[in-house]
Amino acid sequence: MASSSLLKILPQESPLREVGALIDPLDWPATEGNDPPRALRGLAKIINGGLCHRCGTCVGICPTNVLSVDKFGYPVVKNLSACTDCDLCVRVCPGDEFDFHKNIEEKFGIKGELENTHGHFVDSFIAYSSDPEIRKNSTSGGLVAAILLYLLETKQIDGAIVISSDEDVLWRGKPIIARSKDEILKAIKSKYAISPTNSVFAEIRNIPGKYALVGLPCQIHGFVKAAQLDPRIKERVILTIGLFCHAAVEHEGYEIIWDSLGEKTKNAKRFVSRIGKHPGTPHLIYEDGSQYPVYFGDKSGYRPSSMEIINILYRLYSPARCLTCFDASSEFADIAVGDPWMAPPDDDVDFLQGWSFALVRNEKAKQICQSMIRDRAIIAKDVTRKEALDCNKMMSTEKRWRAFRIIETHRRQGKPIPAYGRYGLEMPKSSGKQFLKTELNMLTHALCFTPRFRISVLKFFLGSGGYYLLWLNSLRRRVRDFIRDNIALFKRKLFGRK
Repeated sequence: MASSSLLKILPQESPLREVGALIDPLDWPATEGNDPPRALRGLAKIINGGLCHRCGTCVGICPTNVLSVDKFGYPVVKNLSACTDCDLCVRVCPGDEFDFHKNIEEKFGIKGELENTHGHFVDSFIAYSSDPEIRKNSTSGGLVAAILLYLLETKQIDGAIVISSDEDVLWRGKPIIARSKDEILKAIKSKYAISPTNSVFAEIRNIPGKYALVGLPCQIHGFVKAAQLDPRIKERVILTIGLFCHAAVEHEGYEIIWDSLGEKTKNAKRFVSRIGKHPGTPHLIYEDGSQYPVYFGDKSGYRPSSMEIINILYRLYSPARCLTCFDASSEFADIAVGDPWMAPPDDDVDFLQGWSFALVRNEKAKQICQSMIRDRAIIAKDVTRKEALDCNKMMSTEKRWRAFRIIETHRRQGKPIPAYGRYGLEMPKSSGKQFLKTELNMLTHALCFTPRFRISVLKFFLGSGGYYLLWLNSLRRRVRDFIRDNIALFKRKLFGRK
């Protein structure tokens, strides 16, 4: 039973509520002179309405250290008596409210376009770190690590907000401020389980310096709002690096995968989400340096990639708020980085060697990237605007129209929806073709809304039957990519790059 000194805030409909007896702040007994703080009641309402991103921004901005996070990434009240009812935790929440058009205009001086899946950008390129070890050990080309190390070595930053690996639960991410090369290198590799990155804002507020922030779109949204409310955060975070994002993954999915490994996890020292390039496969790493594949380690030949299993997890364990977020490309970051899901732009580009894709959104970030290219910190190739818009197009389009569809459905049903502007958003009209695509995509996410059966479905995909379905899907993807790459090659030879 949770004690009154650790009041947990979790959504009413979340299956995580079954873990234990949880106390909802909305049910706190109101006694004379001891009413529940209005701000925390507002925060509970946001979470209970399924609007919490679990980005950690409310924790990081709290001036009296009232909040912490539980193991699932939700805010918890750890020091109720310190609450001054300042309401910052509610005002900063990007899950409840984020004015899309206002923030686009303030950051870039342009009008936002809801149909534009990639947002505003002034430059685009593919690149990899010139350090072969960083390129080898990173998720893709090591661009994010290269940027952070360059800024640190040139004394432009004192640290970087990144996600490292939890020492106790190896698959779980842990937000830290990395202040050394070693700490940055330890944070290399993608983490897909949801993690409250912005909870470390408290350290930035308290310790002067210059910092970079690496985050998902929702965490960048949280930073934008935090910077509006606290000038220390605005002044001290000098660069934001946003990651392309389809959705985060609920911890329950990873717990099931971890349990499926049985004894193999006992002596593991690290969980690496992707070994091998684009898209790579996750492995357990042991003390002696040996490795064991997380998925189908007993199989030879074909083994599902990280992305193939992640695509299953997205359709089963996308958090509720991820499904109403339409920002796939970190539109409000200074620079957005992702995998290069595109046809190679030149004959000498082999994505299996490790490349990152970047959208540079303002002149400040452009100057940093140009300096890195000039100083040979990264090796880069420009991509045309058309090539940039084609990169990650399928994922970003799916996410955008799925969010529009769910927001409209929840609005009609009277359910809580995020406020993306003072007067709401006027959703764009979809074509008949896009409507059908969105409906099919919604069907694949049905178990996110009916979680009772998703455990069985995930266990099926981790078994022999799932293995052969994954193999067939992998074959389909290889054929699709082969056709895409050869069409692009034919057009390039016929018309050149445009």
